[in-house]
Formats: sequence, C-alpha cells, structure tokens
Amino acid sequence: MSRLLLVEDEPIIRKAIQKLLERHQFEVTAVGNVEEANRVNVATYDLILADLRLPGAEGTDLIALAKPVPVVIMTSHASVRSAVESMKLGAIDYISKPFDHDELLLVINRALKHNRLHAQNIAMKQDLLRVFPHDELTTANTAMLTIVDRLTQLPDASSHPALSHCFLVGEIGTGKELLARLAHDQGPRCDGPLVVADLPTVPTGERDSLLLGGRWSGKPMDAAPRAGLVQSAQGGTLVIRNLECLRLDTQEKFAALLAGERSFNVHVIVLGTQPLQHLLDNGLLHADLAAAFASHELSVPPLRSRAEDLESLARHYLKLFVQRYRQHEIDLSDDALHAIRAYHWPGNVRELKSMIERAALLCDQGKILPAHLGFDVAGNAADTDTHTRSLSLDGYFRYFVLRHQQELSETEIAQRLGISRKALWERRQKMELPRP
Repeated sequence: MSRLLLVEDEPIIRKAIQKLLERHQFEVTAVGNVEEANRVNVATYDLILADLRLPGAEGTDLIALAKPVPVVIMTSHASVRSAVESMKLGAIDYISKPFDHDELLLVINRALKHNRLHAQNIAMKQDLLRVFPHDELTTANTAMLTIVDRLTQLPDASSHPALSHCFLVGEIGTGKELLARLAHDQGPRCDGPLVVADLPTVPTGERDSLLLGGRWSGKPMDAAPRAGLVQSAQGGTLVIRNLECLRLDTQEKFAALLAGERSFNVHVIVLGTQPLQHLLDNGLLHADLAAAFASHELSVPPLRSRAEDLESLARHYLKLFVQRYRQHEIDLSDDALHAIRAYHWPGNVRELKSMIERAALLCDQGKILPAHLGFDVAGNAADTDTHTRSLSLDGYFRYFVLRHQQELSETEIAQRLGISRKALWERRQKMELPRP
C-alpha cells in the first residue's frame, strides 16, 4: 500500500480527497500546511500531493524539503505559467482544480510508477557498480590515466556531436567496458540511460534493426514501428561492441546519424579489438563511420604493459573476494606476488580477476600461494592445458582431481591445490567425487 501525504488548507476539499484516495487503497496522511507536513517526516512517504497556495509557505517548498520523494502540485490557478514554474522547481506532475476523480487517480498512479522506475534505476546503477566497480580502474599507468582523463572530458554530444563519440580499442579483458561506464557515470549524461549493444551475441539478421529500429532503419512507413537501441539511449550513452558486425549499408546510415541528424541525442562509445585503420583496410568498416570516431580513438593497454598496476589490482580483487567468500583475512604471499609479476597475462585484467577469485576460494590458510593461482614460482601456468583457463572454480577443481587422482595421493592432490586434506575431502563430498 502506497503512503501519500496530502497538503491542502481547505478542510472540505482535504477530507474529500482523503476519502477518495483511501477508497482506492492508499494510506493517506492529511495536513493543512507545510509546517504541519514537516512534523510528520515528509521523507517517509511515497508521494506528496500539495496545493500550490497554502497559508505560510507555498506547496512547492515541499519539493526541496522532501527530495527525493516526488511531489504533485494542485492549484486552482490554472495557467501555463504556474505549471511551468512548478515543474522547473522539481514537481513530478501538475493538476489543475477543479479535477475529476479519474484524472487525479491517473496523475497519482503515473507519479508513483515514475518513482518506482526511478528507484529501480538507482538500484540497478548501484548493482552495476558492484559488478563493475570504478575502483577497478585505479591505476598508476600513464596510458590508462590519459584515457580516463580524455574520457571524462569529452564534450557533450548535444553541443559538439562530431567530437563527443569515441572508439576504445584493446585486447579482450583489458577493461574497455569499465572505461565506457566510467565515461558515462562521470559525464554530463550520467542521469540518462546507459545502453550496451553487444552485437556479436545478436543473430546476424537482427543486428541492424536491433540498433536502429524502425525510425532510422529505412523501413517503409507502413512497417510495424520498432524502437532500436539508438532510441532507447536518447539523452544518454550507447556502448557498442564490435561495430564492424553491422552491414556496410547500415554503417553508412549510422554514420549519417552521427554527423547530422538533429534529433540524434546520444553519446556513442564503440569497443573494439582492432584499430579503425585495420578495420577500414580490410573492408569491415565504412569510411564515413571510421571518420566519425577518428578524433577520439583511444588504445587501452594490455595488463602486461601495466606492471605498476599488477599488485594493486590483485590486492583489490582479493579484498573483494575475501569479503564475498571468507570469514577471515587472506594475504598474498611473496611467491604469489612474484608469480603474478612474472606471468604474461594473455587474458588481461579479466584473467587476473578470475585467478584471484579461484585463489580466494581454494586457500584455507592465511597466505595465497602460487599453487592457488595455478602458477609455479617462476610465473608459468602450472597446467599447460589452456582449456583449464576458461573453467570456473568448480570446473577446475573437478578437472584437476579427475586428471590426477590415479597417480597422486590425496595429500599430494591437496598440496597441489593449496588446500588441506580435510578441505579436499569436503569438496569431494559436495561435488560427488568420491575417491575410486
């Protein structure tokens, strides 16, 4: 049941509105002015319905006092000026007296729905920060610092469309999407939508319409309208993975949008694994589209070129996974740090994160050893089968035990995995892997 605060100085009108709302399953607190409203803690309500003209302070004063609780303003002074002023001050909606019951209920339900969507949006942003925390981008690497600086200072697309879009190129796992999210969250469009178009995961025949939808795809007017990701990202940021997956004719249309469509109000960040010139030379990218991103092509360095960040990133992820999985603190041993520094990191930051997660789960001592990471002390992968690098923690455990249990004792398997015999036995029972 939604809680509403009604602020109306006319007792008869206040009572009538309260009864109407209570009949429609709202919990209503009714007061006569802003001073009385402050006594009931305005921040605890789902919506405030306030008259504009009240004795003492005006109803619009509640907008700042109750923020972020939405406020709907009522007034008998039906004019465009008063409506505009209320909305400028932050009112979520406006209704003129006299109004019928259905109109009032429509306005209230619309405002409550908007508030729920706003709360969900905030929650999703917080959840994304949990999955893609910005502190993962903490770096001492000069190239990375330059990229972060360039991204956070890009001009707004609405005023400088030709200069606002950028192309991030780098190996898989280098953190390109994290950088794109950082650019959005710290830019002028942080309150707008962030839309990610992962083109390689979309069937080939659906990529064009998914991106452009019906408005800009060139479909006949009688075709069923369909909103594309470009429309969904209006006023915000559109992140596109592997733009070369689009047909060249669609790329040409998209380039035209970036260059001159006045209603196109989107900041575009493209993520790729090959430089623009390489895509252009191999006929994978339209020349107009390459030109649109040429002024802001930023190369994200691989992890092996960020030696100064290895330890800080490893400790960051260790702290993250210890909080998630462990009751006691775990540290990296000197041998583990040496192995991390010596390893080539073909999988970049993504591989480092996965290995630290595996180590945090496998380690039942106070120190993470190279064996927990899958390294020897020299920094070489302990198992040369590259298949194991793509396995989950449970998948790796199952793979290692089944592969070695014929020639190794339980003590030797436990030592290789960096866990105790008791932990090995418990995991065997949990995963139904009894010793043959």
